[in-house]
Formats: sequence, C-alpha cells, structure tokens
Amino acid sequence: MSSKFVVSVRNSDLAQCLKQLSAFDGKSRLGVEQAMANAVRRIKSGAVRRVAVASGRLKKSIRSSFSKPKLLGIVRARAPHAHLVEFGAKGAIEKPKRKKALRLAVADGYKYIRRAKIPERKSRPFIMPAYEAEKGKLIADVKAVIRKGS
Repeated sequence: MSSKFVVSVRNSDLAQCLKQLSAFDGKSRLGVEQAMANAVRRIKSGAVRRVAVASGRLKKSIRSSFSKPKLLGIVRARAPHAHLVEFGAKGAIEKPKRKKALRLAVADGYKYIRRAKIPERKSRPFIMPAYEAEKGKLIADVKAVIRKGS
C-alpha cells in the first residue's frame, strides 16, 4: 500500500489562463507563481481545518508543495489511511487464511471466529472541499495578474 494518495484536478479556465502566460513578460509570470503558491498554502490550511481528528496523525500528515517551473501545486496527506477518510470504503467480510488467525478475547479466555465483518466507512472529504472553496479566488487572482500584465 502506498504511503500517500494523489487527487488530480483539472480546471479549463485556469489552464486557458496559463496557456496565455507564455506571451507575457517575467513580471506577470512571477505574479502568477505567487498567486498559485498562495492558493496552495490556503488549500492546505483549509484541508487541515476540515479533516476529521481522532489521533491527529492524519492532520499532521497533510503537506503542500509548489513547483515554479511547472506551475504545479500539490496538497497531499501522507498518512496510510488518508484515502479511506477522503473517499470512504465499502464494508467487507474477512476470513482468516490460517485456521486460528482471528482470535477474540472473551471473559473466560479466547474465542476463535470464522470471519469478521468490517463495516462500511462513509467518506469525510477534506482535500477536495478545501480546493473547491479556494478555486474561484485562485482563478480570479491569476486572471487579475494576467490582465495587469497585458
């Protein structure tokens, strides 16, 4: 199992603005880089505010980064259960591969069970809502920088 999960989001308005960016000067490019870097930090902050907290491990694992040459921002959660919280999981019935693998403690010792039912877990998204809340401001900021530069 991987130690991180990635959600890729495409936005046509933002992609169109960035295509026009190559026609502008370096000052406009710096302005767009700054606007996008700020948006990535705000998305990370929003994800940290929205995440469900039991032990705090998931909240502490949320990280962000921004690549200026690629104009690519990444907000990710490195906790191994992050994708289960973000997207939820179906219920399952697990059967042991070895005969006495599922041992259950009871009052007078141990009881071995043939199967265990794992309940369904509802999704409690935190990264996508943070992005959705920030998307409008990000697009407006990038458009303003490009308008100012032209």
